[in-house]
Amino acid sequence: MQVKTDLDLIEPMMPILVKDITEGADYVYQVKWDGVRMLAYLSSGKVTLFNKCGNLRTEQYPELQELTALLRIPEAIVDGELVVLKKGKPNFPAILRRDLCGSRQVNQVRALYPVHFMVFDMPFANRDIRALPLLERQSVLSRTLDENEWVQTVENFSEGASLFAAIKEQDMEGIVIKRASSPYVGGKKHRDWLKYKYRRTQYCVVGGYTLNQGMVNALLLGVYRDQNLLYVGKAGTGLRQEDWSILTKELPPMSMPTSPFANKPAAQGYFFVQPQLTLRVEFAEWTDTLTLRSPVIAGFSNKPPDECRLD
Repeated sequence: MQVKTDLDLIEPMMPILVKDITEGADYVYQVKWDGVRMLAYLSSGKVTLFNKCGNLRTEQYPELQELTALLRIPEAIVDGELVVLKKGKPNFPAILRRDLCGSRQVNQVRALYPVHFMVFDMPFANRDIRALPLLERQSVLSRTLDENEWVQTVENFSEGASLFAAIKEQDMEGIVIKRASSPYVGGKKHRDWLKYKYRRTQYCVVGGYTLNQGMVNALLLGVYRDQNLLYVGKAGTGLRQEDWSILTKELPPMSMPTSPFANKPAAQGYFFVQPQLTLRVEFAEWTDTLTLRSPVIAGFSNKPPDECRLD
């Protein structure tokens, strides 16, 4: 692929999802910022951006051209996470609006959703330094890239459990566990980098259901953004069998001929209902397409449907 950058493209190093926190003096622990992974290529006075899939994103974030003024060396590749903050916490739906906007909407969306670049690595600093240990690359990063109000270096912590407890209290995504001596191994998930996540909660509106042998077996979930009910996935676990039996009796009288969702679900075999019933749903994370990953129904809710919203 032809790209407008003077530096060779590299692939990002990715963490492996784990079920336990690995503790030890040879590890450092960082906040996992819930945003869009981005590699910034700084060369010849300009910045070129690629996401973790290698897709060009320079046009979506024009303010990142200001990175060149913070760099103390001629060329670098900076790795980090772009986030939009609300009350000091990342808001994934907001950064997704930035990432998916077209060129005509960039200036308007930029004003509504200003980004922060949470930087955690520098695999290239005038030369390829991927073979250096993590702590040495971080040292190079701190010496060569200045911070400002929207560019910040991700902090290392020495204890994983206490950091995760603080993250959980703030209802944030999780932590990243990195071996202090790890080289930057791009292009795959590597055991020197681990991620441990906190399951999160979202209140959702039921907009439909699916059947299996005449029994409701999954619910179509939606949340409001502005006045639109957005489909964010379906969940079929978490309820007791007697709950499914009740839903099988109660949902059909609420049926409607068309989808209540602004973004109609693609699959066939869905039955739609008036958006009146609300649920509390636990999930792992938001996906890049604004759906819930691994949703589990935690229980029924008395929250009004119009209060089940994306912030």
